[in-house]
Amino acid sequence: MLNRLLSKVNLQRRRITVSCNLCPFCRMEEETVQHIFSTCVVAHRLWVKCYNWVGIKSVRNYDIANQFCNFYVNAMSKRSNFVWKGMWMTLALEIWKHRNRIVFDKGKLDEIKIFAMTQL
Repeated sequence: MLNRLLSKVNLQRRRITVSCNLCPFCRMEEETVQHIFSTCVVAHRLWVKCYNWVGIKSVRNYDIANQFCNFYVNAMSKRSNFVWKGMWMTLALEIWKHRNRIVFDKGKLDEIKIFAMTQL
């Protein structure tokens, strides 16, 4: 599933020319799916904000595919897990939408907006 997302590196693997394959958020690493959703410093800050907002105190999993498959938190109630699952999916979607605004519409990085949209 994750390798189907058209990150800049995945586009290059499909022999599509990309002028710059750097992450549009940090501009320091190649834009892979793993990087844009997990290991990028911007994504990391967003995940930490979400973890803190929901009250999760555990260490985050940096493998985005594993995190997606195992995002049930044993220490939380069913209701809290339901909220966390919705927030997890919303944050991932907002990261991707924000990335697309930067890449295609010359938008600016706005971590506050990404987090705010996740909280709705």
